[in-house]
Amino acid sequence: MIVLWGGNKKTYSDIEVVNGLQGRDGRVEEWFYNAARRYFEACFNEVFFNEDYKHEIFQSAFIKLWTEIENRRIKVDGNALCRQRRSGKYVPMTCSLTTFLMAFAKNEYRELVRNIHEESFDEFYDSAQYESVFAFDADDGNADEMKSRIVDECIQLMSTSCIDIITQFYYQGKSLDEIMKTRDGRNSSKDGLKTAKNKCMNTLRERVLKEYSLCNL
Repeated sequence: MIVLWGGNKKTYSDIEVVNGLQGRDGRVEEWFYNAARRYFEACFNEVFFNEDYKHEIFQSAFIKLWTEIENRRIKVDGNALCRQRRSGKYVPMTCSLTTFLMAFAKNEYRELVRNIHEESFDEFYDSAQYESVFAFDADDGNADEMKSRIVDECIQLMSTSCIDIITQFYYQGKSLDEIMKTRDGRNSSKDGLKTAKNKCMNTLRERVLKEYSLCNL
């Protein structure tokens, strides 16, 4: 997948960005940082909830993506952008650099939230182990598994309230009445809880469909 990183004067493809960074082109380095920042800013409010950690999340995610390129885990092979698998084999990338940036950012956000709300998240995290969407390579060949993990990723990035409601209703099979008893007055009525659940699910559905589209699923 080739994505053009736009600006008023110059536009670079992902391939040109990787070649420029690995060639120590200062103009590309500066432009890439600014373009990545703009993309992150545009996506931030759609993906994350906490504005306070915005700068920290971006810096950490950008450094990780830059390191992947600097260490040539991401490289250009012919006319294709490739990424090195754990086996050492390079395979064509199925996602753009922007998708990688946001995947790293989502992992950073998840860790921050987990540290802050450790007690609320522990039960949910202990129930399954997750990997980010960019861990999948083109020849893994299991779209159903990838979709399932994308759903899990999107759930983890929701508010603690939404995670609590979704986990109890869909994963633990509890009724709304049963969930009400565990909410300690956080929902004033059964109808209020139902409305909150539907709002959480609509948000989750939109994000999952967006991730499916980014990964060509």
